[in-house]
Amino acid sequence: MDTRQTKGRASAPVLVAGAAGYLGRAIVRSLAAEGYPVRGLVRKPAGAEVVLASGGKPVLGDVLDPDSVRRAMEGCSAAIHVAASYPDSPAEAERARRIRVDGTRNLATAARAVGARRLVVGSGYWVYADQTGALSEESTLDPRGESRTNREAELAGLEFASPGSLDVMVVRPGMVYGNGSWFRGMVDAIRAGSYRVPGEGKNHWSLVELDDTAAAFRAVLERGVCGEKYLVVDDHPIPLQALLELVAGELGVPVPANAGEEALRRDVGNDVAHHLMANRAGSNRRLRSLGWVPRFPDCRTGLPLVLKSM
Repeated sequence: MDTRQTKGRASAPVLVAGAAGYLGRAIVRSLAAEGYPVRGLVRKPAGAEVVLASGGKPVLGDVLDPDSVRRAMEGCSAAIHVAASYPDSPAEAERARRIRVDGTRNLATAARAVGARRLVVGSGYWVYADQTGALSEESTLDPRGESRTNREAELAGLEFASPGSLDVMVVRPGMVYGNGSWFRGMVDAIRAGSYRVPGEGKNHWSLVELDDTAAAFRAVLERGVCGEKYLVVDDHPIPLQALLELVAGELGVPVPANAGEEALRRDVGNDVAHHLMANRAGSNRRLRSLGWVPRFPDCRTGLPLVLKSM
């Protein structure tokens, strides 16, 4: 089903779960700018204000509450799941897993019940193994730590995939940079002189700008093929050391020193250390086949503008 429409023309709403988050609010903005009525599922009134400011209509509920998800989905044509939580304790970690995995099932179940035809499940490129070659959607997987949960969420959604009835697609963004989330933390630490380069910094990261990522979700929602996975990267991987030199140069501060692997693992744990030092040079060929063209073709063009806003 093609959910595209003429800009400004009313149609069935799209539900965004996690609409007040770093990525969710950008997705709401992207959809609203193209004329989509957007509902943003949020748990708290503060989140509702964020959704309104982004151009959507907030709906209070919880992705873990099937009844509230069903009410939020009523009348919708599609849903996007980017709700997530970042735990500080084992109890919170279990809730975070359920938000991703059970939340996916609840959205898919509700979509079927109300006749919605599309579901896009947000994941991440950390599900892939560390590898020296070019990364594609079919590359070897090796989910570790929180990326295991993303992989579970992918599989949970794909269980419901039925072409022409409920089309389910998976989106795997690379390192999404913008004024927030991990990138804000990195920039603040580099400014303060406390950031350390993970390992030797020779591994490649695949980046993509925040609003370009949101546009990719919209492209997959509109034209994605049921059962497919889509890498969202700018197609110009950059060595981590070069990335940090670029950021430090734009900020006018010294380039961060390198952290030893042992110290890194002690500070952030084995799984996160593995991901930070892994080589993931991704390709966006499949996503471009849907007509997606990023505003920023590489981080060297995008980062300076983003940093000016920070």
